[in-house]
Amino acid sequence: MKGIFFTELLEMTEKEYGIDITEKIIAELGVGNNGVYEATYDYPYTQFVEMCDILSNEVKNSVSDLVKNFGEYLFSRLVILFRPDFAGNTDVFEFLGQIDDFIHHSIQERFTKVEIPRFKAIQINDSTFQISCQSEEVLIDLAIGLFMGCQRFFNEELTLKTEFISKRSKLVCFTLSKNHILV
Repeated sequence: MKGIFFTELLEMTEKEYGIDITEKIIAELGVGNNGVYEATYDYPYTQFVEMCDILSNEVKNSVSDLVKNFGEYLFSRLVILFRPDFAGNTDVFEFLGQIDDFIHHSIQERFTKVEIPRFKAIQINDSTFQISCQSEEVLIDLAIGLFMGCQRFFNEELTLKTEFISKRSKLVCFTLSKNHILV
């Protein structure tokens, strides 16, 4: 798992919960890097899960809610880090239609030595979009948070349905529907 997830999680933790909680998490991890992560390096996925577990215990919030919150925060950071890739998109579905290319072109350029999961993105109709991918369970909550951040960025209301296609192969399908408000 890329270091950017670790660096951004620690940044969010410091902003939302303070430096004391952040330092406590780093101390409890006991992994030898003293909380110093390189954004482009690979770190064990289990270390990310452990970091989330420790934070969850410290702030008395579920891991699921924390990871969703982190996903929303991360989306806002990705907008800043990859601003040109967000330019020109007028809505959530237009952006999501390019997500596989965005991730595999822009992000893969920066993080060359990581295998990034592929997404299958399909716009079903004007108000429904589906994305399927293989993912670890904690990363599903991260994806939900990223969708929440995307929704906020484009100022649209979406309904999200998550369906596990296959637990063995970790295949999940997200269906996003635009809410049409009648006046």
